[in-house]
Amino acid sequence: MNKPIAWYDPSNGVVSTDRDSPLFTPLGQVWPLYPKGEWMGLTRMQLIKCGVLPFGMSYELYKAIEAKLKEKNE
Repeated sequence: MNKPIAWYDPSNGVVSTDRDSPLFTPLGQVWPLYPKGEWMGLTRMQLIKCGVLPFGMSYELYKAIEAKLKEKNE
């Protein structure tokens, strides 16, 4: 898992690379912000192991669905 690159305080909208920033609200919840990860699809063997391919879904159909998901998440 990646390490956070910054933190966000939703109570006042402050973003800082310092986890202990004095700008954060005291006792407020601070959320870690992570760098965007690289898309990683499933291999044919992983699809078989999770039971997707044997139940009628073709590999080509899976790749088309994966491409659409990748497009929506970029």
